[in-house]
Amino acid sequence: SYWLRGFKGPANTLRQALLDTSEMLHREFESKLHGENKNNTETVSDRILPPLVEINPKVETSFRSLDQCLLTALNKSVDGDKDGDKRVQAIVDHVAQVPSFMKTILLIHKKVDRKRILSYKIVRRVMLSSFSMRPEDDLPKVKTSHLMTHGERHLGSPNVVNRDMRSLVDTPHGIFTSVLNKALLSTTQPRHLQKSWIVQMLETKYEPIQESAVDYFELLSNLTVIDYILDEHATPTPVDIDCFSRSQEEVFSEMENLKYLIPAMISLTNCEQERVAITSIIQRVLDNAMVRPFSIAILFCDLFFHIFLVVGWLFVLNRFINVAVDSNNNTDLPEVTTIERFFAAMFSISALYFLWRLVGEIFSTLITSRRVFWANFGNFLTMVDVIAIAWAITVNFVIVDGFQRVYSNASFHFFALLTGALWLKLLLFLKVVNPTLATLVLAFIEILKDVKCLILILAIVTFAFADMFYAIIRINVTICPVDENPDGDSNPYCSRLSYLDMFTQILGQFDYGSFLGEPLSIVLFIFMTIFGAVIFLNILIAVVSNSYDKSCNKSTRLFGRARIFTVAKIRALEHIIRPKWSNKEYRPPVMVANIAFRLLTYSFLLLAFVRHFPLIGFVQGRRKLALDIIAIIMLSYLFFGMAVLGSFLITGWGESRRLLKLRVINDNFLVTWLFWKPIVFIVCVTLGRHALFNEGDDRDSDNRAAGTKHIYSTVEHNLVETINSLKNRIEDYEKQSSKETKALREHLASLDRESIQQRILLEKILEKLNDN
Repeated sequence: SYWLRGFKGPANTLRQALLDTSEMLHREFESKLHGENKNNTETVSDRILPPLVEINPKVETSFRSLDQCLLTALNKSVDGDKDGDKRVQAIVDHVAQVPSFMKTILLIHKKVDRKRILSYKIVRRVMLSSFSMRPEDDLPKVKTSHLMTHGERHLGSPNVVNRDMRSLVDTPHGIFTSVLNKALLSTTQPRHLQKSWIVQMLETKYEPIQESAVDYFELLSNLTVIDYILDEHATPTPVDIDCFSRSQEEVFSEMENLKYLIPAMISLTNCEQERVAITSIIQRVLDNAMVRPFSIAILFCDLFFHIFLVVGWLFVLNRFINVAVDSNNNTDLPEVTTIERFFAAMFSISALYFLWRLVGEIFSTLITSRRVFWANFGNFLTMVDVIAIAWAITVNFVIVDGFQRVYSNASFHFFALLTGALWLKLLLFLKVVNPTLATLVLAFIEILKDVKCLILILAIVTFAFADMFYAIIRINVTICPVDENPDGDSNPYCSRLSYLDMFTQILGQFDYGSFLGEPLSIVLFIFMTIFGAVIFLNILIAVVSNSYDKSCNKSTRLFGRARIFTVAKIRALEHIIRPKWSNKEYRPPVMVANIAFRLLTYSFLLLAFVRHFPLIGFVQGRRKLALDIIAIIMLSYLFFGMAVLGSFLITGWGESRRLLKLRVINDNFLVTWLFWKPIVFIVCVTLGRHALFNEGDDRDSDNRAAGTKHIYSTVEHNLVETINSLKNRIEDYEKQSSKETKALREHLASLDRESIQQRILLEKILEKLNDN
C-alpha cells in the first residue's frame, strides 16, 4: 500500500498515476535523505519486510485501472500501427521497475486479499517481467526529476488528451525511453551483486513471509499462456505462445542469477523446502547448478573422497588390529606394505578435503546470513557430518607415525565409533544419488520423528516391568543365591541386567523360565506379553508403515529437499572461492574471510602434495606387485588432478575466468580427455541429472495446462453469462408479475367500490320504497 498511494483512482490515467507516484516517492526519499521524516515511516528497501501489510480500496481501484489500461493499450491503434504488444510490454516493464512492487504484494497479510491482487492481469504480467525480481540496486536508475521534467513536457501540453502510451514510448524523450534503454543494458549483467527481495524473504525468521515466498515460486511456475494474454476467453495464438515462452525463459534465467537464492532456502522449514523443491523454476535452477563445472568437480571429489575415506580407514584399522594382536602374541610386527601406505595417505587426504569443505561451509554460510548458518549447522545430518570429520581429523594426526604403535582397548572403542560414523557419512551422501536412496535415507529420519513418543512409552514400559520383576525375584534366595557367581549363567533379574532382558522380551524374545518362581511374576509376565509384545509392537509397526508410506508418496519432495542442501552448499562454496582476492562488492569481513579461505585452500593442496611425495620414494627399488602398480597409477592420476584443480583456482572458471593467456593450461586435449571427460562420465553415471519432467513432457504439460485453463475460463464465462441471463429473466418475470398483481388488485378494488356503490344505491331505493 505504501507504493500504491500515487494511484488515485479510475478517473486518472496511468500516466498521471505513475507521475504522481514518482513525485510522491521523490519527495519522501528527499525527506529521508535530509532527516525530515516527520511521519515516522520507513524507507522501502529489499531488507525491510513488514509482517502485516494491508490493502485499501484505492489499491483495488488502481489495479483495475491498470488492467483496463493494458486492454486499451493493446486494442488502440496509433497512426495505423496496430501493434499493441509493445505498448503493453512498456507499461508492464515500467510498473515492474517500481521498487519492492512484487514484494509488497506478497507481504499482504490476508491470503484472500493477496490471492485477489495476484489474479489481476497487470500483476501476472509483471511476474513474467525480469525486472520484478531484481535487487533494488540493479534496477535501471532513472532520476525522478528527469522523469517529471519529461512527463510534464508531454503530459502538460494542450494536446495531452490526444496523446497515448504509444506516443510516449516512441518519442525520443518519452517517459519509458530511458527506462527501457537502461533495462536493456541491465539484462546483460552476468550476476547480481546484492541480495534480491525474494532472498530476503526466504531468510527471514517470520514463517508466514517464507510461506508467501514459496507461494510466489509455485505461482510463477504454474503460469501459462492464458495468464500472459489479456483476454482469458480468447484462444492463444502462436505469437502469444512464443512471447510467453520468451518471457518465461527470461524470468527463469534471471532467477538463476540471483545471489544466494539456493543457500537461503536452507533456512526454510522442511515442509517449505519440499514445496519449493518441486516447483519447475527451482527444479531448473537446481538442474543447471548441478551441471556447472564447479559443481561437477565438487560432486566428483565428494564421491571419490567418501569412498577413499571409508576404504582407507578400514585398511588403517586393520593395520592397528594386526599390530595389537601380534603384540599380544609376542610375534614380530608385519611390514607396512605399499597398499597400506597408499590407503593411509588417501585417508589423510580425504580427511583434509572434508575439513576444507567444512571450513568453506562455515565461512560461506556466515557470509550468506547468520540465520542460514544456524539453520545449516543446527540440522541433525550436518551435525553427524561434522562429528565424523572431527573424529577423522583427530585420527589423521595419529596415523602419521602410528603404524607401529599398540593402542589400548579404549582407543579401539573410539575407532569403532569412528567406523560407524564414516559409514553413516557415506550413507548420508548417497541420498543425493537418486530419489530411491533419498527416500530410504530421509524416510528413516521421518520415521524416527514419528515414533519418538512411542520410544518414550517403550522406555517407560521397559523400566516399569523390569523394576517390578527385579523387586520380586531379587529377594528370592532360591532363584538368586547369596554366593552365586555374578558372571555365571544366572537369572538376569538377579542383577541390573533386568532392563536389557525386559527390552528383549518386549521385542519378542520370550523366555518365561525366569518368571516361574513367584505367582505374581507369572501374572505380570502375562500382562507384559499382552501389553508390550502384542499391542505395543503392532502399534509401532502400524506407525512405521504409515510413516514410510507417506515418505514414499512424497519421494520427489524428499529428493528435492536433499538436493537443495547439496546445491546450496556448493553454490555458497563457489561464491567464496572465486578467483579474486578482493572485490568491490565485498565488505571488509567478507574480504578477510575470502582471502583466509583461499590461503587455506592453497595450504591444503600443498599439504596433499607433501603427504604423497614419500609414497613415491617408498615404492622405488621394490619389486612391483599388481596392487602396487595400481596404487602408483592412481597416485599419479591424483597428482595430475590436484594440479589441474589448483590451476583452475588460479585462472578461474565460467564468468569469473581471468588470465585468459593461460587458458591453454586448462583448455587442452590432455586435460579434457584425461580429467574432465572421465569426471563428467562418472558423475553422470553415478549421480545423474534428475528432473521431474523432460523438455518434451514439459511442453506437453504446459499445453495441457493452458488448454485446461482455457476450457475452464470459457466454461466459467458461459456459466456466468447463463446465470446473469437467468437472473435478468427472473427479475423481469418478477417485475411483470408485480405489475399484473398490482393491476389485479386495482381491478378488484374497483369492483369492490362499484359493488359498494350499487349496494348503497339499492339501500337508498329500498328506503324510499319503505317511506312510500
